[in-house]
Amino acid sequence: MTKTLSLLLVAAMSIALEAQTPASPQAPDPAMTPGSTQTGSHPPAATDAATPQASQKTAQLQAASVQAELTKEIDSKKARIGDEVHAKTVSEAKLPDGTQLPKGTKLVGNVVEVRAKSKHQDSSHLVLALNRAVLKDGQEMPIRSAVTSMTAPAASANFDMARAGGAMGGAPAGGSANAGGSATGAASPSTTAPAMSGGAMSSGMSNPQQSATGEMLKSSQDRVAVGNKPKVMLSAPTTPESASVLDAQGEDISLESGTKFTVNVASTKGLGEGV
Repeated sequence: MTKTLSLLLVAAMSIALEAQTPASPQAPDPAMTPGSTQTGSHPPAATDAATPQASQKTAQLQAASVQAELTKEIDSKKARIGDEVHAKTVSEAKLPDGTQLPKGTKLVGNVVEVRAKSKHQDSSHLVLALNRAVLKDGQEMPIRSAVTSMTAPAASANFDMARAGGAMGGAPAGGSANAGGSATGAASPSTTAPAMSGGAMSSGMSNPQQSATGEMLKSSQDRVAVGNKPKVMLSAPTTPESASVLDAQGEDISLESGTKFTVNVASTKGLGEGV
């Protein structure tokens, strides 16, 4: 009887593990979850779950929020899988393990997935990785990262608005001739800038640069617009190897040099990961 119960218990555990296996690659890294720096509640990635020691290290991984910007343009029409991604920090940062990232630290990665808009596919897709930091002395450090917010340069915003503003130009003028107050109120909903927290939305059309900041991802299931590019949506990474997932409907994804982003960064030196 005891032997039979033991066999049933082993079988049940095997079934439970098998049921969890397909979901593992889709689970974001625990420390990389937007809005948090450490958690043990999410299942570890499949590559980290090979040993109990690796799983424990994954659960202990901590990340810090870092401000950075792209130093090289990325375009879904031209990019290829494996192309390098280049960025740099725009302020000093200190990781939870004590590692200092001076202003100007290079963040390097690659294009993981890319799909350009085409006649048969009216959307584009881009997945980027940032997997190492290059300090000013040339020393390289392996990292994991997750972009939580992204904003295109103001010049890009002004160009996009000018390109799309021809049809809008006559409406505010007619409105102001009839009733200035109502025209001002009607102008606000017509802006294509992404929604902002607090009262930022009220100044949408009066100053595009004020309403340009991209929203912040608050969970691994969240999806927000890139600042100044309302058709480009940012999602949380789904694997430890990726830092950001971008999708656009009806257009290609073009991230100019100078695109700013907030990224959770964690050193993986303790995990034995190379560069």
